[in-house]
Amino acid sequence: MTTAPQFCVVGHPNQGKSSIVSTLVENDAVRVGVESGTTREAERFEFVLNGKVLLALTDTPGFQRARQVLAWLQQVPVAPAERPARVRAFLAEPSHQQQFPDEVALLSPIMAGSGILFVTDASSPVSTTDEAEMEILRWTGQPRMALINPIAPSNHSQSWQLTLNQSFQWVRVFNPMTATLPARQALFQAMAELTPDWTAALTELNRQLLHREQQRLQQVSIELADYWCAQLSFRQPLSLLPPSLLKQPEVWLQQQLDQAESQLFEQLAQSWGHGQSELARQLDWPIERDRLMNTETWYLWGLQQKELLLVSGGAGMATGAVLDLGLGGSSLMLGALSGGVLGSAAGWLASKQLPGKKLGWLPLSQERHYIGPVQHPNFPLVLMARALTFVQLLWLRPHAERSRLALTTQASDWDKKAQVQLLQWSKQLQQGKWKATQSHALSDWIREQLQQRLHSTLMQEQQQSLI
Repeated sequence: MTTAPQFCVVGHPNQGKSSIVSTLVENDAVRVGVESGTTREAERFEFVLNGKVLLALTDTPGFQRARQVLAWLQQVPVAPAERPARVRAFLAEPSHQQQFPDEVALLSPIMAGSGILFVTDASSPVSTTDEAEMEILRWTGQPRMALINPIAPSNHSQSWQLTLNQSFQWVRVFNPMTATLPARQALFQAMAELTPDWTAALTELNRQLLHREQQRLQQVSIELADYWCAQLSFRQPLSLLPPSLLKQPEVWLQQQLDQAESQLFEQLAQSWGHGQSELARQLDWPIERDRLMNTETWYLWGLQQKELLLVSGGAGMATGAVLDLGLGGSSLMLGALSGGVLGSAAGWLASKQLPGKKLGWLPLSQERHYIGPVQHPNFPLVLMARALTFVQLLWLRPHAERSRLALTTQASDWDKKAQVQLLQWSKQLQQGKWKATQSHALSDWIREQLQQRLHSTLMQEQQQSLI
């Protein structure tokens, strides 16, 4: 049985060690802070895929008295081959637990067989303390790599690179706040070359990461398709609503649709290791525009009014977008942006109409027996744009990034064919003409959209990781 590679992440305090651990093991429970000394004791974190530990990282406190420790090691002249034994002697000295607690905490797992990831931000010139830390790590005799974490622009990167090259087998620049999968895989591959003992295990880790990404893409495409269909077809008999809501059933409907979106986003965040992630509240608007059923912002998520009319083939002028919540076929208008009404959208698919097919989006004559489904032709686009944007943001988000997720409000950039396709599907769904073949086609469409959205970003990241 192959043992998972183990590394200690070490360095001076406040260099971003915990952020690197969080991103590499995909765990946002790792404590990350801007204040010095966030990590006060060594803590082990495991990267688990399919129930198997593939990598273990120990987040250590930073060196505090490196020059004093090095002075103790150098008190007795020893040959290079005997230096690891000298480090073990330092750890075995009873008084050192009290005198050098941080150094004992970080050196103990290293001497137990862990590799070394030495982290520096290279923001200041190389000091004698830095040199002492690197020399101590060299004395351990363990496989070691140096990571330059570009927390801030630095004029000292070249001198750091030259210094690090003398003590470490590999020196890489790695930003845990921006590193997507290609950058992490490039780092794992470099770690695999530190010693033959870990080559197979870390190569397998990269292979499983790729396989997981393919599975994730397939699974999330199906989940988004099911979610989209459920939201578009959601309806409730008025007789089942509490009496207090009968006068404002649209409020209840909005709450249900908003809650369904929040639940989907939270479930995805949890399953992908981003349990701490939250959607940002954008307080510069007098309304909460991150909510799905914030109809005032639909023109940002779906199509602009003019584009919507072009796609839908609607006749008539419109000075504002209006939501039709379809009370049993009756039109209950909410969320007017600037006043006015949306002309009938019955002609939006006239060129695609089958003989005898009725395309009325805004029926006005039936008795009100139920609330929903939402029938505004912009709603399918709004619904899908928000879901795809959230998945894209979450997918590319390193686990060290702790800022709130903000759904950037922008008009959809899909071509007209894609827009019409979504509207076709939504109408077939709401008319009860939905079939399994259409469900498969929808999930395939979502997968293609995600692939296109992720491809350019990941390719750019991959090119940067090879520099």
